Amino acid sequence: WGYRGGAQTRKLAEYRGVALQLTNMLRDLIEDARQGRFYLPAEDFERFGYDPKLLAAGRADAAFDRFMTFQVERARSYYARSAELESQLDAACRPACWAIMRIYRALLEKIARHPRRVLRRRVRLGVVSKLWIAFRALCWRPTESR
Repeated sequence: WGYRGGAQTRKLAEYRGVALQLTNMLRDLIEDARQGRFYLPAEDFERFGYDPKLLAAGRADAAFDRFMTFQVERARSYYARSAELESQLDAACRPACWAIMRIYRALLEKIARHPRRVLRRRVRLGVVSKLWIAFRALCWRPTESR
């Protein structure tokens, strides 16, 4: 994708990538745990006193809630740090980048509302939400601020 801004824009893209990946890890938490995969830092599990073995069993407690709150806030901070990314991309690339970000950000906010849901099933967006994001991306105006 074309961009301007050099190293600063690459840093924005890195922040966006971290935000998207954190969201993906939170969404797939139970699936990965049941496969013996734990992508979030071990020190985070330790910090909040949540045993990853409980995760694989789908068990939550207050420690899990604190752990998830921290992870959601971490992802939000990376979305915030990458907020200017689209303004640095070539106009033709902005809608797709924005749509990807909005889909994953909406997933994160859905997880934030009910963090324990990730222990029961994969969190997804409904068709209407996805269509609304796609419509807004298709109507993108290069100078439009979102």
